[in-house]
Amino acid sequence: MRTSGEAATVIRADPTTIYEAVADVTRIGEFSPECHRARWLDDTVGTPVAGARFRGWNAAKWIRWSRECEVVVADPGHEFAFRTIPTWIKRDSTMWTYRFEAVEEGTKVVETYDITQLPPRPIVAMISRLLPHHLDMRPHMQRTLASLKTTLERQPASSAPGQ
Repeated sequence: MRTSGEAATVIRADPTTIYEAVADVTRIGEFSPECHRARWLDDTVGTPVAGARFRGWNAAKWIRWSRECEVVVADPGHEFAFRTIPTWIKRDSTMWTYRFEAVEEGTKVVETYDITQLPPRPIVAMISRLLPHHLDMRPHMQRTLASLKTTLERQPASSAPGQ
């Protein structure tokens, strides 16, 4: 099981616009091939802050599950990061980070994951059979970034850099 990975793309939009789309976790279903929806668990409205919590609902083939997450970094236009919160049933934890860097063509977006707490061995064995893409999340991350790019580049030109 790969415990960390990175995917990147350049999007023709400014870092703040991209940050806002990523940090609005209620939009995750527009981008992710696996997490089809999320909802804030507290009074977070607009741009979240570190410590804010949300629940994400996932689906892969016939398997469905949800995870509670906590925002770790909320730095508009620069970085958004959250972690899955371990429970007595789901003991693993993964940190997901998005970084935004202005470049000539728009914004370079880098998504990373880092499994900070592995699931127990029997769960890893089950994951390898039922969710083999979880053994290396980079292809799914690339799909997420491609969807983010497509969605944001369809927006009016006013959100492009220098507009």
